[in-house]
Amino acid sequence: MKHCRILFVLLALALAACGPQRGDSPAERGAGAEGPSAVPALEETAAVDHPEEACVHRPVQGNNVTEHEAAGYCGNTVTTVSRETRVWDEPWEASFWGDDSVALTDLLLYLNYGGDVCRCLPEYSVDTEFGTGYGVNLTAGYVRHDGGQADLTEEQTELIREILERRGETP
Repeated sequence: MKHCRILFVLLALALAACGPQRGDSPAERGAGAEGPSAVPALEETAAVDHPEEACVHRPVQGNNVTEHEAAGYCGNTVTTVSRETRVWDEPWEASFWGDDSVALTDLLLYLNYGGDVCRCLPEYSVDTEFGTGYGVNLTAGYVRHDGGQADLTEEQTELIREILERRGETP
């Protein structure tokens, strides 16, 4: 009987830990979103609210780009990407222009950086002609800039990964 009480208490604690999380309310999932087909929250940043907890990242399931006029770029737009040495053992850096530079510049320039900043460290630093100091983490799927953070969609993460691979990096 004593073992049953212990198991019951452990089960109750486990179930209590599975209670509502940030992003679980219909308002946070989007207007009218209900049930399992609802879009998940952009990011759960438990580490921001509770530093003792680990970060949980999910790809964005919607639009994470701010409204903007279509921008025109010349092919001379230069982008520099480097590994963050506090995350990687070996340094790496590439500067490039052309289609990859334009695509990465356009993506980073118009992301919605309104999200909370988590504790995960950026893996890459990106400087473009239109903004510097972008922190990119492909493992967690986010970009950080000017004190804010934007979670990436799976497609955006893959686009950045492909650009880096074409430039000799193997993320």
